[in-house]
Amino acid sequence: HKEKKSRRHHQTMQSHHFPRDKLYSQNISKIIHNHGLNGVISLLARRLARLVIKTAKTLTSKGVIRAASVTAGLFVLQALYVLVKTPRLSPPDKSGVNFPREGLSVSLQNEDRCRIEKGSADSAGKGSKTKWREFRLVLIGDSPVEGIGNSHHSVALSGRTAEAFAKLVCRSGREHDDRRDEADENALKGKQYDSVRYWSYGKSGLTARGVNREMVPLLHRVVDDVVSSSNGDTAAENCFEKPIHAIVLLCGVNNVLDPRPTTFYRDVHSLIHSIKHHPKFGSIDKDTPLLILGLPDFTKLPFLPSWPMGWILGFRGRYIQHVLETVIQEVQQEEMIESGRIQTR
Repeated sequence: HKEKKSRRHHQTMQSHHFPRDKLYSQNISKIIHNHGLNGVISLLARRLARLVIKTAKTLTSKGVIRAASVTAGLFVLQALYVLVKTPRLSPPDKSGVNFPREGLSVSLQNEDRCRIEKGSADSAGKGSKTKWREFRLVLIGDSPVEGIGNSHHSVALSGRTAEAFAKLVCRSGREHDDRRDEADENALKGKQYDSVRYWSYGKSGLTARGVNREMVPLLHRVVDDVVSSSNGDTAAENCFEKPIHAIVLLCGVNNVLDPRPTTFYRDVHSLIHSIKHHPKFGSIDKDTPLLILGLPDFTKLPFLPSWPMGWILGFRGRYIQHVLETVIQEVQQEEMIESGRIQTR
């Protein structure tokens, strides 16, 4: 009776659509021959589900709490280790709020070399027969904008960005002479400026709210200075079509460590609105581009342990980056609706 029952059970198991434990000893070719590719996939899915269920049963609530406590403790120890071992780098002289109020000027000597100068646009263009035109660039943000770890602003993020703009929009000395002799603007391929003047206002540790509170007023001060200088010299042509030609914003890195990540959405939305709308002179020109830099990949930073600190900060960084991109899309859509390029019902 037992042998008949065992034989009947064995036949039932073989006729079942999904192979059971007694068929696991068969090789892959027999499984494919008897059950097809779908049977193999079903077998693997069934084994994976059994493994997950078995693991979940072993992880009781106490085990989960214990594992979370160990991970949190390891994260705190790694954070303390990073704080102790990471060197404190100083910014260049006259950084942040002490950046020269008249800005720094970058002119293009040739296709590969730029010259850094101080002073106003009038002193930069002194002795030139043609009217000196400047491209004005303002950078605001946190530690990279402040220039942490660099001895001079010329080699920091702000100076390198100004040099990149100079190679795009400025004439070299030879091109400037050709323009004076031939007066052919088309030959300059859109290079309409003689230099790039930039301001770099940043402070280490600032979140999006801190940038809005401490750095945006300095941007508005630059607008005030440029507008007031243009009113005092209406014949000049260096301050005229728009007060600022480009703005670069860097924020969000310190928000990754902020215990209130849900506030980042409204903080960065308010920050962009504050940049675009000047309290005294109305709005900054709507055609002025606002360039917002993305966040780095925290999992690839060499001074962060890969797990759990690098993994946790990488996950939060991707979340902050997603929120930042969402706000940018919403702001762009609002501007398109205001300009009439998108019709709303």
